[in-house]
Amino acid sequence: MIQRAFLSEIVAVVQLFDDVILLDTRHDPVGGYSPVFVDCSASLGAPKLADSSVCKTYSEAFRDMVRIIREETGDGRVVVLDSVCEGLCLTTIFGMFLQYPYVYYTNDSSNCLAGVDLFLVELGSTVSDYAKEFDDVTNCDISAQVFTSFSVPVALCSDEDQLRKIPFYLRHRTVNLNSVAM
Repeated sequence: MIQRAFLSEIVAVVQLFDDVILLDTRHDPVGGYSPVFVDCSASLGAPKLADSSVCKTYSEAFRDMVRIIREETGDGRVVVLDSVCEGLCLTTIFGMFLQYPYVYYTNDSSNCLAGVDLFLVELGSTVSDYAKEFDDVTNCDISAQVFTSFSVPVALCSDEDQLRKIPFYLRHRTVNLNSVAM
């Protein structure tokens, strides 16, 4: 029972229509987070930075969702956000919950990313040669393990201000390898 109580204090179970995500409630997903919104609506033909109205709508909706999650989390309850997300692009919402520096937005069910060159950023780890000296990791798969990744249309990578989001994103993602069981 202690473990369940502990988990319900730090993990929020959030339902968005048919999808469920788990969120660490100890982390403030709103503070300092301002993603670049990439409009990849099919009608455009090519992705572009989203209009300020899209950025404002999603930023406000995200703040509302976080507020609702904080108010309703506890006792193992599932927080249902269907009404808040109605009419919004779920790809954008999930990208925001994952704190991606770039989030894709589309105003319909299709997009214009087919055939578009994308710059892929992957955050991962490999077992170092030093670690291989220890018996407990000699049989481990030492190939790269990707923890998370995101992409950005290459055409939008020419703006240095936008590219500064990538190192900020990577600096704020840390993994405590002491807590990983091998």
